[in-house]
Amino acid sequence: MSLILAGALGYVLGAFPTGYFLVKWKSNVDIRNAGSGNVGTLNSYEVTNSKLVGVIVLLIDLVKGVLAVLVVKALVGNEFATLASGGIGAVLGHNFPVWLGFKGGRGLATAAGVMLVLGWVFVPIWMAVWFIGNKISKDVNVGNALGTIAMLFVGLFAPLSLLANVIPDTAQVTDFRIFIVVLAMVILLRLIQPVKEYFLNRNS
Repeated sequence: MSLILAGALGYVLGAFPTGYFLVKWKSNVDIRNAGSGNVGTLNSYEVTNSKLVGVIVLLIDLVKGVLAVLVVKALVGNEFATLASGGIGAVLGHNFPVWLGFKGGRGLATAAGVMLVLGWVFVPIWMAVWFIGNKISKDVNVGNALGTIAMLFVGLFAPLSLLANVIPDTAQVTDFRIFIVVLAMVILLRLIQPVKEYFLNRNS
């Protein structure tokens, strides 16, 4: 029951449609029908042509992930599985918000917020691989996918002794690895289509 409650709390926090509200305020446009249709940082910036809007969306979406874990910790419990459920719920809420007909963002900023609390070392790993992947492909979604896969690879195959030193004290390595797999799958689910389109366009 605690896992369900944690996931529900995380979902509600994560489903706050930051990009939708800010773009509506700035440009009176429904972001779901503009640009890529993605309710996230990059599309918010591209639709409004405002760096300020993009930065605010990024920061609030990041904070949603942090808050989801901290609120679950305060209200439900400090067990790692409970915190992980809240974090994954937040990313699901961001990606598939009920308020917007389940059409949301790609979850990167919110997932980064979750990882800052549950395994901060994975954030710079993700960012480094994203930077390289984005530079080579010149496509942000390819960079996102590569960064997420790198995070997953490190989480699964890093030595147990090393991993144990960078995850929460309440977490067992096996539980953390399950969490990383689920989190990565949730993120990659929203990246399949744009990455597929990138390679189709490249080969056409």
